[in-house]
Amino acid sequence: MKMIAIAAASTLLMLGTAQAQQARTTAGGTYAEIGYSQLKLSGEGVSIKPNAIRGIVGYDFHPNFAVEGMLAFGAGDDSISETATSGANTATATVKVKLENAYGIYLKPKANLSDNLEVFGRLGYSHAKFKATADATLNGVSVGSESDSGSEGGVSYGVGANFKFSPAAYVGVDYMRYYKKDGMTVDGFTVGVGFRF
Repeated sequence: MKMIAIAAASTLLMLGTAQAQQARTTAGGTYAEIGYSQLKLSGEGVSIKPNAIRGIVGYDFHPNFAVEGMLAFGAGDDSISETATSGANTATATVKVKLENAYGIYLKPKANLSDNLEVFGRLGYSHAKFKATADATLNGVSVGSESDSGSEGGVSYGVGANFKFSPAAYVGVDYMRYYKKDGMTVDGFTVGVGFRF
């Protein structure tokens, strides 16, 4: 009888430990993502699309919720040009824009639609700094260049999906609105890969 009681206690202890480990696996866990972003700055009739490399580190504190930190750096600029002609003279102004850096913090609600497919939303705050360089030419000859940088932040949100191709790795795509303020909107799509630790 004593052996049966010891065996039953051992079995219950092992089951409890296994359930606790399973709960930790599903409810917790750190992950990191790296992705390529096509950003779009738009406002006042202007649209420009610089590129960025974005990294995210997150922690699942519940099976349906995570908290994330985001950091991004420019990976390529984009430019727009305006040309005016007066008589024999042609003047061209070109503005080049590049992301210098961006950061953000998010709450991420999520749900598994299948064993391999997860959909999610993001809600939080982001801040971005852009650099603009303006060059002017007259009849093809440079007449001046000027650079300036500015930063802005605000409420940020988005939606996306991750496809898990192993328990520890996945690919994902998302759309984010990084901020909309003073007539300027910054948003974009990101494709990336993530790893769980």
